[in-house]
Amino acid sequence: MNVELLYFDGCPNHEALPALLAELFAEHGVEADLELRRVESIEEAEHERFLGSPTVR
Repeated sequence: MNVELLYFDGCPNHEALPALLAELFAEHGVEADLELRRVESIEEAEHERFLGSPTVR
C-alpha cells in the first residue's frame, strides 16, 4: 500500500507522524510505503485537494 503524508513548512505535527504511522502499520501487519510530500503553494494545495496539515491519504 502507498500512503502519502502531505504537509506544509512550519506544521508542528508532521514530524512525529511518520513514526506513529509506522507503529500503527506494524501493529496491524500492514506493509506500506510512506511518501512525505511538502505542499509549497496555494495552487498545489488546491490541485492536491489539501485541506490541512498534516494530511494522510
